[in-house]
Amino acid sequence: MYAARTVRTVNPARTRLAVDLGTTWTAAAVTDAEGTRSLHLGDRGAAMPSVVAVDESGSLVVGAAAERVMATNPDRGAREIKRRFGDTTPLVLAGTPYLPDALTTALLGGVAKAASVDPAATTAVLTHPANWGEYKLELLRNVAVQAGFAEVETVSEPAAAARHYASTGRLQAGDAVVVYDFGGGTFDAAVVRLDASGPVLLGTPQGIERLGGIDIDQVVFSHVAAAVGGGLQQLDRNDPDVRRAILQLRAECTTAKELLSADSEATISVAAPGLHTQVRMTREELETALRPRIADTVRSLERAVASAGLQMADLAGVVLVGGSSRMPLVGEVVASETGRPVLVDADAKLVIALGAALPIAPIATAAATAAVAA
Repeated sequence: MYAARTVRTVNPARTRLAVDLGTTWTAAAVTDAEGTRSLHLGDRGAAMPSVVAVDESGSLVVGAAAERVMATNPDRGAREIKRRFGDTTPLVLAGTPYLPDALTTALLGGVAKAASVDPAATTAVLTHPANWGEYKLELLRNVAVQAGFAEVETVSEPAAAARHYASTGRLQAGDAVVVYDFGGGTFDAAVVRLDASGPVLLGTPQGIERLGGIDIDQVVFSHVAAAVGGGLQQLDRNDPDVRRAILQLRAECTTAKELLSADSEATISVAAPGLHTQVRMTREELETALRPRIADTVRSLERAVASAGLQMADLAGVVLVGGSSRMPLVGEVVASETGRPVLVDADAKLVIALGAALPIAPIATAAATAAVAA
């Protein structure tokens, strides 16, 4: 059992910029004199792509700007940097090697610029998987220092998620929940008890490193590849036009995956040299392919609960966070398998950032919440 926050702010009156540096998306929230709110980081919603690229001037650009560079020059950018965080092997962009933490620093700098904050007068609150050790946490703190922040705080992603739900009144002090974090690159499960002084992680966090939205995208891509009967394999991957076409096809697969959370079917356009067609995929086909993997996440969740010395009946609920948790199949399977209430926000990508942005304060008990309501 250990405290969720590893570094506390020196000056709680400072503006707090909380950043969830996800594998595929980066979200941020701020707490200042106006309160706590999520930040609009890009032109496709509150979150921005976790992408870094080198533009024609040799400068590092992030988010949508980096995606535009990669649309025509895939070798100039990098995705999924979080999966490589802590690795000493550099990524090569436009012929120049960059360590993953250096690219993460650029990403954080882009967030600070979009948020219009002065890093020297702002506390950076960075979230991280619960199973990260001191080596990665020290690297993460150094990322904030390199980005110009004078004060740094780190908070585990499940603790931040639980704090967000406590702030909305859906959880109170004394509650224990299991946080089911199905993000872009990994699946993580951790049990959190909400003490009056803050969230405390119980037991040992569990996870599946190579299971996230990226891997679901690959399921859709494999469906397309099978539907076109080997046409994709016959393309010359050394042809720049082919590589751009494959990049666009992968983006189409991601869009189809997201559409299938609301619609019963989606159509994926394939436009490559010598190969122009459309492939249909139904929600049933996607769910059939994913059901065994969702079952794996529930087994991981069960191990996390067991490691905390608890039974499912001891939990106030299961907190769903991460973009991939928005798939209807996830909520259905988790509720059925655990028998516990499922808590999910309208935009699961923002929960962690919003919770991390909250200033450290006592968590209300059920009695206190009832007294306020009365």
